[in-house]
Amino acid sequence: MVRLLLKIFLAYWIAAGVVIVISDFEPHRQIHNPELTDALDAALVMDGRTMIDAYESGHCAEAQKRFTSGRNGLYLAAPDGKLLCGDVGAPDAKGVIAAAVQQKKRMTANGEWFQLVAVPIQSPRGTPYVLILKSGYKSALQLYGFLPGYTTISISCVVTLFLGFLMALPIRRLRTAAGEIAVGKLDARVRWNSPTARFTGGDDIDQLCTDFNHMAEHLQSLADAQRLLLCEVSHELRSPLARLSVGLGLARSESSPAMQVHLDRIGAEAARLNCLIDQVLSLSRLDLLHQIDVPGVTSLSELVVDLLPDMQYEASQSDCIIDAAICPGCYVHCDRELLRTAIENIVRNAIKYTGSGGLIQVETVCEVLDGKEMSIVRVSDNGPGVPEHELPSVLKPFYRADRSRHWQQDGSGIGLAVADRAAKLHDGAIVLRNKPDGGLMVEIRIPSAEPPPQEEAAEADYASAMLGD
Repeated sequence: MVRLLLKIFLAYWIAAGVVIVISDFEPHRQIHNPELTDALDAALVMDGRTMIDAYESGHCAEAQKRFTSGRNGLYLAAPDGKLLCGDVGAPDAKGVIAAAVQQKKRMTANGEWFQLVAVPIQSPRGTPYVLILKSGYKSALQLYGFLPGYTTISISCVVTLFLGFLMALPIRRLRTAAGEIAVGKLDARVRWNSPTARFTGGDDIDQLCTDFNHMAEHLQSLADAQRLLLCEVSHELRSPLARLSVGLGLARSESSPAMQVHLDRIGAEAARLNCLIDQVLSLSRLDLLHQIDVPGVTSLSELVVDLLPDMQYEASQSDCIIDAAICPGCYVHCDRELLRTAIENIVRNAIKYTGSGGLIQVETVCEVLDGKEMSIVRVSDNGPGVPEHELPSVLKPFYRADRSRHWQQDGSGIGLAVADRAAKLHDGAIVLRNKPDGGLMVEIRIPSAEPPPQEEAAEADYASAMLGD
């Protein structure tokens, strides 16, 4: 927004500067001080006669004292440029005097800090003279008379800033709404009512905001339709899967021992498909939720401790080890089962990619991030990690970073997506980064809550007892 304002401001003043330079190209035809009005000639004639009388009577000093104040002064010269009364102190005075005599009219010349006005005048006896008015600029900004005064510049700045804000503000709101849509907030809209729309019917920027909102509504309707279709298809697959399980049980009872291996494979694939359907339904349900009801404050550390036995059992099947470091005192407002599922998916993902003999570290900590206290569950492994350029995409549904092992690994790439949706519903986030010594670290960050009275000490004893077992 600042850059756009600067561009508008510079464009305005470049245009204004060109106009000023063009208008000042022949400066002798103009008077730049606002004090010099159409009555200037009459006033100069009256003052000129006073100066002539003072010069001819030998009282130039008194006249100079009367007509000179600060940087302004009135002087008398002969037509040949010789100063008769006072010293102008300007090297180009002879030039403007000669121009006034030649043109037989008032002429002006711009100096660095003043302007000279030369007017040909005659005494009552017909003797020709030239009256010179030296007028100092009102501000230092009027260098050589090229710039206007403080009032003009102030008004121009206010008008330019107003124009800039009028153009930059809707564009900034467009960028904000586009950024929100880019991260999945399809309900984002541009709220902009132009102050001039009531009189002009709206300009191109107003129409752009309206078109953007129509586009966002269409994208949201398409996304909702896609989620609904995915949810309905997944739900409809439950019935044939149930019949397949019944048929598989009957086939096992009537098949020969040689067929059991094939039937077991069919059963395993049916179980994987059923698990995939559960995950897709969970993801669809979370996508349709905008907020959740939290029954109360939950101990995040206690939640992780309760989850560890199941996770350690799954890790033992893959010959992995889970090392836990639980920090008591981490409390959050959460849906306990939803958050448990999110943590479960993260740990299960670590088990899957760590491999045989791997080490998985699970810890809970409370940290202050960006001035806000957060409760964090940190899960790290010593697996292959994820390429840096693919880290932002890992949280997308069905995305598999390790494509070379896609058909060798169980899972569908939905677990982390479900965890990400769950974290966002708790006003939190999931952060992924590769460890320097290899492996992936996944953090689920949830805003901390105040612990219930007399719960923190009991939680510490509970965590110590569970981890000791």
